[in-house]
Amino acid sequence: DGAYSRNVAPYLKHMAEQGALFTQCYVPCARTAPSLLALLTGSWPHRMGVRDNFVPDEATRLSVETLPRVLKRHGYYSAALSDWCGADMGKFDLGFDYSDVPEDQWNIKLFLRQGPKDLRLFLSLFGRNRFGKYFLPEIYYLGGVPQTDELGLEARHLISHCAAQSQPFFLNVFFSTTHGPFGSEYPYYTRFADPNYQGESKFVMARLTDPWEIIRRQAEPREAFDLDQIINLYDGCVARFDDEVKQIMDHLGRCGLTENTIVVVYSDHGLEFFEHQTWGQGNSVISDVSNRIPLLIRSPMTRQGRKITHPVRSIDLAPTLLDMAGITPSPNMDGVSLKPFLDDPESEPDLDIFSETGIWLADLPGTPAGHLRYPKLLDLLTVRDIETGTISIKPEYVDIIVRAKDRMIRKGRWKLVCQPLANGYLLKLFDMLNDPGCATDVLEAHREVADQLWEELQKWLQQGRLLPVCE
Repeated sequence: DGAYSRNVAPYLKHMAEQGALFTQCYVPCARTAPSLLALLTGSWPHRMGVRDNFVPDEATRLSVETLPRVLKRHGYYSAALSDWCGADMGKFDLGFDYSDVPEDQWNIKLFLRQGPKDLRLFLSLFGRNRFGKYFLPEIYYLGGVPQTDELGLEARHLISHCAAQSQPFFLNVFFSTTHGPFGSEYPYYTRFADPNYQGESKFVMARLTDPWEIIRRQAEPREAFDLDQIINLYDGCVARFDDEVKQIMDHLGRCGLTENTIVVVYSDHGLEFFEHQTWGQGNSVISDVSNRIPLLIRSPMTRQGRKITHPVRSIDLAPTLLDMAGITPSPNMDGVSLKPFLDDPESEPDLDIFSETGIWLADLPGTPAGHLRYPKLLDLLTVRDIETGTISIKPEYVDIIVRAKDRMIRKGRWKLVCQPLANGYLLKLFDMLNDPGCATDVLEAHREVADQLWEELQKWLQQGRLLPVCE
């Protein structure tokens, strides 16, 4: 939104000047599966039955409407492309006509085929090509290894194919470029780095090449990380993504599609870099940094340079795109169309924002005393069907995990956070206008505001049959 001192994404800034930028867009849960599905269905996670990444096979058969299916009924061709982070676009039955995405990344059979960590890292050096993609997909789509060049090329090929057809299309390209461990090709990893740095995170964030390492590192304090270098690496990844977006947009122009194509730049979640004592995503709803995402819409129909600072939800994107395409959004979607706010520069959305934490991977620093807890992740996981190999949560822990989530509601300048305790709950109120970092709880000074927001948050909890989650 222009507040960052480094110019890491000049092309995206250029795009924002040509379209509409929502600077305060919130996801309902900052974990890939529930967030990505919310974007593509317009539904809250509790309505989809997908509240985190570890779901049983039956939960992949969605009972809610999906954006690709609605578009297909109106003559659209839909396709999904991704590298390692976008497996959920194939795992869940979203209704894409064509998908080129990896298989489910949380699958015991995949882990076994990937082999020991050192072996798979060695094989990845030789698998980044067409042969590796088709004969060693578990290595080609190795977690933590983005395929930005390859994915961008595939996206441009598919755009060329769609441009040659008379059928309208919906294409979702999901890049893993900015995901941890924040690896990018030369020279991007050097773009913002200290040339004298010689620590363990010189090329990528260290000790994150194994899923179990990621779990262990969740509990480590800020002092255990070379945080300045890790942010430097992250900024290099953002610059890499920015350049790839430019290449795709240039190709869209060469195909003659610029003036009749809606382009959306989004994320499934942000990242916490110890703003509230933890790193990762989905660990906190006190901090905004992982559950608030960039949302940029560039369309020939939108007013140029429109910046919308009032809060909106990612569940509003699907109905917005349908509305912009001249299709009446499904009344079953929880989100609302934002098109009126794109059309009228004097209007501003007034929406209730809800968000919840994901499954905690470990005991997190800064957790309040007496917080409702459950076993660590490795004790929660199981494989219910050995034939499919899908890793999910043991049935006996599903309820306590949902009950233990921190939740927040934001309305205008105010944000109320509920943290469930073993006995009761803890409420905190933040003034986002004067305290965007949520450093000071002002509940006692604004008890009436807190009471109103608590009442609205309880209504939302009741929709998901969650009460008495915080009683």
